[in-house]
Amino acid sequence: MIMRFVIALFFSAFIQNCGAETISIPSVKNNVVPDNLIIEKTLIDFSTALAKKDLNLLLKIADPKAIYLVRIFTSGNLGRRGSPLRQSTSSNSINKDLAFDIKKQTPFELLELFTNLPIKSVTALPHRALVAEADTAHFDQWPPILKKSLTGAPEVAEGDSLLLHSSKYWVYTEAQIIDDLLVGGFAVFEMQAGKLKLVALIDLL
Repeated sequence: MIMRFVIALFFSAFIQNCGAETISIPSVKNNVVPDNLIIEKTLIDFSTALAKKDLNLLLKIADPKAIYLVRIFTSGNLGRRGSPLRQSTSSNSINKDLAFDIKKQTPFELLELFTNLPIKSVTALPHRALVAEADTAHFDQWPPILKKSLTGAPEVAEGDSLLLHSSKYWVYTEAQIIDDLLVGGFAVFEMQAGKLKLVALIDLL
């Protein structure tokens, strides 16, 4: 009889707790935050930094050594677009408008690359595999790799946001394949010493 009472009491308490609001506490082992939480926080910070034009927040997640910029006119130069851009630049050269000033070229503007921000939920974004070739290729060689990774993805029909990831990189992208040409923006992140850092930006026009 006493045992039945204890079981009933325990079950009642369980039901009440299930109806209460739960607080998710991330499991931390030896003070190490799981990679998935680092990835989610960094991508949300990136989204927030651009949506609010918060330069300081953007610099916190940028690789302090350098960011590699790629701008390629995949649809043609059209006689006036300028030269392709492939260069490493200091993250501190990002100005208050969240753009890089490029000598003798139009600025490299992050706000023009990513117009779907802010991200409401990283886990809700579609995830696609970034083909393994990306892990060993220089960012200059990424355009065909990105196209291969995105071919067949329904999100590229409208340029919807999605995430590409390999064993080395996470890529936030807003891109489309139009007449077999890949156009759009790509923010490339790499895990470095337990922190996810923005290491490259790719603009395909």
